Order: sequence, then C-alpha cells, then structure tokens
Amino acid sequence: MDNLNRMIDEIVECGLAGHIAVRIGRGDRVIYDAFRGCTNEETLFDMASLTKVIVTTTLALIALDKGLLSLDDPVDKFYPSDKGITIQNLLTHTMGIGHKNLTQKGNSQENIAEKILEIPSDVAVGSEVLYSCPGYILLGKIIEQVFHKPLNECFRELVAEPLGLSCTTFLPSTRKNVVNANIEAKHLGVVNDYNCQFLGGVAGNAGLFSNVTDITTYVRVLLNYGAPLFSEKTFFAAVTNYTPTMSQSRGLGFVYVDGRYTQACGLFEDGAIGHCGHTGQSFFLDYRTGLYVIILSDATVSTIKKYGEEHYDEVINMRTHIHNAIHMDMS
Repeated sequence: MDNLNRMIDEIVECGLAGHIAVRIGRGDRVIYDAFRGCTNEETLFDMASLTKVIVTTTLALIALDKGLLSLDDPVDKFYPSDKGITIQNLLTHTMGIGHKNLTQKGNSQENIAEKILEIPSDVAVGSEVLYSCPGYILLGKIIEQVFHKPLNECFRELVAEPLGLSCTTFLPSTRKNVVNANIEAKHLGVVNDYNCQFLGGVAGNAGLFSNVTDITTYVRVLLNYGAPLFSEKTFFAAVTNYTPTMSQSRGLGFVYVDGRYTQACGLFEDGAIGHCGHTGQSFFLDYRTGLYVIILSDATVSTIKKYGEEHYDEVINMRTHIHNAIHMDMS
C-alpha cells in the first residue's frame, strides 16, 4: 500500500488531519490499518452523519423487518402533518425539506418533530434528493414511538448490545482516547453537530461516537446481508436505488454508489453502499466482493485550524484521494 501510505502521510503533513485512522478489509479479514496522530483502533471519533445509518437507518430496518413500520407509512400516522411524507421519503432524503438550523428558541427534544413538520417545503415531496438532517431527526422521533424508548436506549438494546459494540455510544462518559471534533478543548467528547448539540446530544442525524473496531463489526453485518439484526430480504430492500432519476442515488439511508458519486473514485463499483460524516468520517463497502474501507478523522476541524474557516471541500477531496490511492495499490 505504498500509494496509500504516502497519501495518508501527506494528509497529516499538510494539516488536513491531525488524527486519522484508515482500515481496509475484505470480509472477516483486515488487510490494512493506518493510525496517525494519537489514534489506535479503540480511539473514539464523533461519527456525525454516520449516525444516520448506524443508528437511525438500522433501527428503521429492524422495525421494517418486524412489521412495526412500512415504507408506505405516512408520517401523519405518528405526527400531525398534511405534507404527504412517508417513511420511504425520510429514508431516501426525498421529504422535500433540506438542511435547516433547528436551534431556534422554543424548539426542544419534546416538540422537535412537530416543529420540523411546520417548516415550508423546499421542493415537492418525492421530487428530488435534498440531504436532510431534519428528516432524520424526525425519523429518530418516529423510531422512539415505534419502540417506546428514547433513541439512545433503542440503539443500545437493539444494535449495540447484540453486536457487542462496547464503545459505541451517544454522550460518551470518557475523555480518554477521544478525538475532539471541536475547536475548543473543553468540548472534547461533545457532538459537533449544532442541531444535535441543541437537542442534548442525542438525535437521529448525529451524536454517535465510535471507533474503528466497532465500525468494522457494523460493516461486517452489512457484508452478512444484515444478519443478525434484520433479514436478507430487508437488506436487499435497503441497498436498492430508489432515486435513479434524481440528482443523487439513494438506498434506504445509504449512499448508493454509481458513476455520479465521485468520492468512491473507481474503487467501488456501482451498487456499493456507504455514508459520510461531516466531521471527517466515512465507510464504504461492496457486499458482493466483501471489500470495505473505513476512514475516521478530525479533518473538518483541522481545516478550520488551518484556514480559520471550514473547508469541507478538502475533506471530500481527502476521501477521494484515499480511495484513489487504494484503487491504485490494489490494481
């Protein structure tokens, strides 16, 4: 992995990431690990939007598998709404409402679902992919109704404990071996996402902390077609492209890799799946070949330290360059 080693060293030397972990595996076998900065396979990172798939999507798939939810269920089955939004719209980011700042006075963990549904639509429901943190926060609240527990308890009981994800959690109690996704040292272990932070650190869009070891375990569940969490039938429903005629291809929660998705950079063929987190995280996998790549980093906050402002385009480029280097080394 000469190209990859050089690329990771360059990323650190240029200040794009101070702490980074990269793992490549195939099935049950780890074939490459790199740890730079003060990191190892147990180091906790703020997962940001990886929360959307590891927590919220996974719980939704469990509920679908148990018959507790249907893709066609309207949101107004759970919260008053006349928008015509369905569970499938939430999972595929086609609810018609894109990114919004929800930290307004009067919003709270208790009423946030209703407040989201009061937001005027940006586009017609089901007409376009608009990546939506509000949609996933709303989905998280629906999951709480389905399982009659707070979202973090649902995750712990239905995902973390069955898989043995001993370090993966909301609201980490430790400040040891944790990478800070924030500028100020006092915010070590605090979720970076402002909407989630406003809601107390637990939300359907962000808030999870995890490490390479536990993410590997989760990825292998997907390589095993969802077992032991949900059925193969539900897995293949999740990895279907529901938005082929829209600007982005989306499965249920997951990014569906195709020629339009540049961050996979030829390493992953059409039909692979994955997701990214704004703090500098990602995983991608091809369940047909068993190949997966996990990238955990502090790249987003490092760009702020480097430039005085966020340059998320460089974080996107970092993933692209890492995947490209792996592609060259494996060709």
